[in-house]
Amino acid sequence: MVSNNTMSQLPVLTKVRVLGRHCLHVEMPHVLLTINALLDAFSAGKKAHEVYERTGSLRLMQYVAAREPIEEMHPFYRRYQFNRTVQIAAANGDLETIKWLIESHNPDFLSKAVAAAAANGHLHILQWLFDTHREIGYWGATEMCGALENSQAKVVEWLRENAVPRKDSLKKVMEAAAAAGNVEVVEWLFKDCRASAEDALWSAQTNKQWEMAKWILDNCGIVGPWIDWDLPAKDGALSFMQYLRSRSIGGPGFYTLQVAALNGHVEVVEWLHDELRVPFSPTLWHAADNGHLNVIQWMHDNGYKHGGAAIMDSAAMYGQLDVVKWLHDNREEGCTEQAMDGAATEGHLEVVRWLHESRSEGCTNAAMNGAASKGHLDVVKWLHSHRHEGCTHVAMDSAAENGYLHVIQWLQKNRSEGCTPAAMDTAASKGHLDVVRWLHENRSEGCTTKAMDMAAENGHFEVVKWLHENRNEGCTTDAMETAAANGYFAIVKYLHENRDEGCTVAALTRAILGAHFEVALFLKTHRSEGFALNRNSIIRLPLELMQWLIANNMSNLQGYEFEVERCDWRFNEWCREIKLRMAHQNEQSVWWECSSETVRPEAH
Repeated sequence: MVSNNTMSQLPVLTKVRVLGRHCLHVEMPHVLLTINALLDAFSAGKKAHEVYERTGSLRLMQYVAAREPIEEMHPFYRRYQFNRTVQIAAANGDLETIKWLIESHNPDFLSKAVAAAAANGHLHILQWLFDTHREIGYWGATEMCGALENSQAKVVEWLRENAVPRKDSLKKVMEAAAAAGNVEVVEWLFKDCRASAEDALWSAQTNKQWEMAKWILDNCGIVGPWIDWDLPAKDGALSFMQYLRSRSIGGPGFYTLQVAALNGHVEVVEWLHDELRVPFSPTLWHAADNGHLNVIQWMHDNGYKHGGAAIMDSAAMYGQLDVVKWLHDNREEGCTEQAMDGAATEGHLEVVRWLHESRSEGCTNAAMNGAASKGHLDVVKWLHSHRHEGCTHVAMDSAAENGYLHVIQWLQKNRSEGCTPAAMDTAASKGHLDVVRWLHENRSEGCTTKAMDMAAENGHFEVVKWLHENRNEGCTTDAMETAAANGYFAIVKYLHENRDEGCTVAALTRAILGAHFEVALFLKTHRSEGFALNRNSIIRLPLELMQWLIANNMSNLQGYEFEVERCDWRFNEWCREIKLRMAHQNEQSVWWECSSETVRPEAH
């Protein structure tokens, strides 16, 4: 049993989780009153699915659901939240919650639950869904992809036996198998399911599966296979490149030697240069960025003449002091002021000191500005004490933007450059409320409407509220529009209830295009601006949001096309059922057009 003393020390969310797990079944009235008070406080304003997402507790979700007026939630949105919640439960392996959700909601499909269970290796969930709700699991889509990506071997084998991928899903499943380096599954898909080997070959390359790529080239009879030599060069896969050379498959491109050098693969650089006569390129000096002294020494020994002062500048910026010293001792190009500027900006004080003591190029005020912008107060102090270039208002402005209050306070005390309104604007945009408050109390520059606009855009609710309550600059319609575009429901609601700038049609339009169902529903219900989709927009929505949109806006959507992934056969089947017209398709997607013949989806 959890003691009162222990409970008093726990954060609220932890208390709620403990109560949900251990205490909701108790029968003592005084205990239940206390529990109910805490749960009511925690769940105020939250929906049942939100409580489960935060706590993973079925009992807490049931508690909130019992007090949730179901008629207030739009049927399509309720369906959307069910699918989202059952997906989380399946990912967690929580069969008890899945059973309760299905019994309570009578779902149309469970494909998201199937995919989540497969990806997380919960075979018992898959088996139960297959045995009890097979007809709405819509098997044979891309559920095997997640299992392959996460190396869930038992799930992959079970799916091979029970849910062979359908034709339109083969491309994605084949790519996932190749990306995972699973030769057995790639062979099965190629031979038994007639999946494309070209898709697998490209996926193997981009995921550094060189043995997989070699198997495909040896066994799948691809005519004129396309290989990007830059990829194995970047990964240092010399043996694979030598294999390609032996088979006369492709050849090095303009950047192949460069990417090998950038990643320190001197043996690849040497082979490309000596065996294939690939010439040096002027950009090879970037090898200094990552401290690959072995590559730089090899290039030097083999007559590399390009680069100039940019080599040491770049090495200094990346903090590669060994490289900087070697270049100083062995090369004649030297560096520029950018060396110390870059090193200071990135906080490499030891490099700054060495350049100061060993070279004469010095720096500019960009050194202290840059160091301040990234919070390197030790560098700022050193430059202030040992150099004379100083800084500009950019130092405090950029430190504010990135939330470095300690740097701002030091600059205020020790320097005179000050800041501009951009300091508070950008601090607000990044959610640094402590910086915003300090600037408000200690500086006079203030801010502009950009402060609240950008705070809203980036989801910083507490900053938006503080600015509303403590400053008078306000915001513009951009605040609600960008918050809607990014799905920040609480901010949209707050701005609607507390400010009068409002929004334009861009708010609902961008909420829809961003697939932010709750925001779209709120704006549609509480505001009158409407939406204005562009016929050239890419409209790619979750099924439930598309159902709601068509059901409520049939007359405004005729001629508009909706993009659906080709592998999502359940979604495409629904499009056919309501008589959307197939406009066009490719290997990846199908575009469905809303027309006068389209049947209005029904909610239930």
